[in-house]
Amino acid sequence: MKGGGTRTLLLALGVVISCLVGLPNLYDKFLVAKFVATATGLAILFFFALVGRKRWLVPHSPVFYIYMLFTLLCGCSILWATNTAEAVFAFSTQLLSPLIIIVFYGLLSTKKQLTQKALWISAATVLAVYLFFTLVQLFHVESFSFDQLYRVSGLSGHKNLLAVMLFVLSGFLLTSFAIFENKVLRWLSAVVFAIAFIVIFLLKSRAVLLGVLVAGGCFGMMMLLRTRCCNEARRSHLLLVMSIIVVYVFLTVGLRVFADRSVPHTAEKSEIEHKMLSTSSLAERCLLWEKTYHVVDNHPFMGCGIGNWQIHFPDAGLDGLYRADVWNVNFTKPHNEYLGILAETGYLGLLLYVAFLTSIIVLSFFALLRTENRKDFLYGAIILSLFVGCCVNALFDFPNSRIEHVIWMGILIANLLKTIANGQQKTLGMGWNMAFMAVAVGLVVVGAFRLKGERNTFMMQQALKANDWKAVERYGNQAFSFFYTIDPVGLPLHWYIGKAEKQTGNPKAIDDFRRAYHYAPFCKENLNDLGLAEYYASHDLKKAEFYLNEAIRISPNYLYPSLNLAYIYLSENQPQKAKAVADAIYFDEHKRDVLKTDAAFFEPFNAEAIRHKIDADYEAVMQLRKTINDKSQSHPMDE
Repeated sequence: MKGGGTRTLLLALGVVISCLVGLPNLYDKFLVAKFVATATGLAILFFFALVGRKRWLVPHSPVFYIYMLFTLLCGCSILWATNTAEAVFAFSTQLLSPLIIIVFYGLLSTKKQLTQKALWISAATVLAVYLFFTLVQLFHVESFSFDQLYRVSGLSGHKNLLAVMLFVLSGFLLTSFAIFENKVLRWLSAVVFAIAFIVIFLLKSRAVLLGVLVAGGCFGMMMLLRTRCCNEARRSHLLLVMSIIVVYVFLTVGLRVFADRSVPHTAEKSEIEHKMLSTSSLAERCLLWEKTYHVVDNHPFMGCGIGNWQIHFPDAGLDGLYRADVWNVNFTKPHNEYLGILAETGYLGLLLYVAFLTSIIVLSFFALLRTENRKDFLYGAIILSLFVGCCVNALFDFPNSRIEHVIWMGILIANLLKTIANGQQKTLGMGWNMAFMAVAVGLVVVGAFRLKGERNTFMMQQALKANDWKAVERYGNQAFSFFYTIDPVGLPLHWYIGKAEKQTGNPKAIDDFRRAYHYAPFCKENLNDLGLAEYYASHDLKKAEFYLNEAIRISPNYLYPSLNLAYIYLSENQPQKAKAVADAIYFDEHKRDVLKTDAAFFEPFNAEAIRHKIDADYEAVMQLRKTINDKSQSHPMDE
């Protein structure tokens, strides 16, 4: 954009604020709050640009157009998504990225030095705040064990997401060696970078440490090749095509083979101890990846819809995923950005995304090696290394789902596109300002509904703990909207509402369980309650069997549907079927002891309550078997 140095600094301040803002009384105190802050900042920026009749510059590069095509495909996937609300919000988050890229590309094209300095100031400010909160939290942990470290989240909601932000922000500080002459600032940047790296190491985020290692290797290789001439365009294009093929084959075939061979495959119920011992983060990720390919097989070409992995993932079955199957932990992401894209946008979506990432890395690499200005080369090498490190980290995590990471990744991409375009750019007409502002305002509207939904969900959870069922129903209805249908852990709001209505004797409960099934057809909790409702409210045994058996298939160690189905068979005077269901439940004294021992590790914040639940489940299973045995002795079993 032409002119506006003051606006550059204001934009940098907006980045700082959007990365820090968090609101109380929200289920996730940072995600939606940062989304709304960022969208609002962009809307204001585009409004001033419209009033000032400013024009935006965009790179005239196939790489940029590939990314826009990928974004368009993500938007189109809303049309076939099962849960439209989650698809709309996921796409809204996705839309932030191209808007941020356009803004910063324009600023770098017209006010390069001022923008670079503003970014350094923003990174230094945000990093200082992040480090302050992180160090305070680290001083309050009892030990550096994994369960204690998960209490350390800074301002990111999760220690791994905190670690990747520390990596990106501290890496940005090193650009001081390219943009400042002041030696004090340079050495101060190096010292703060070292402190941030120590904190990352203490957090034990292995995915981020691997990203740091790869980023360091990338930077070192570029420094070594700096003196060599790489002007052969033919060589770079050949390497680009080969890289796209290799990465795409690895993500679609190679990773699948690796995941399949890295998880235990057994139907032996006596192997539960082996599953418990295979709960390292890598083993769990491999299981998530393997089951994600099941979603891909069901939706190969177009995907299941952006933001809908969490809706379809349970269909693969939770057996083997110990936390999800036994402890009722709901996964919302596959812990691999690329597999998430493959599942949600299909093979075409992943191809576009891989082509974009590989192109921007390879072409930036060769473009930087041809850069004659030493400072420009150093600045670009740092940016490219950070970007590569983030791409590696995304193999094991889901940082692109957090708004602060979207912002800084957009800034990295804008810098790299500036390097690739090499002055080849287009000036957008005045109508684009209006379009960008309209999009940003639309994002604010979506965010406002999400804020309203999450605030009421938070209040609903508080009412649930107090067994205030009327309040649960009221807050659930207030939370629901076209833009918000499931809570942040994947449970449909109508399931909560249905449970509340069931407790208060409202016959409409079955209708809400059916609505919940529409928004999340593989939610085991709702399948269990819907099966019961179909039997007791509409006396439909076949539907009850279907929904309860579906819940059992999805989560064999989720005991309630098995218990409920067995008692239904008993009420139908079919004790043999009830016995078959009861015999399929693997729960004895040995399993109870092992589960209670593991409770402190898997649920450190609520271990005692979990132990009481395990005892209650065991007693329920024993009572079921006793009831079946008593009925079998008094009434011979019929075929």
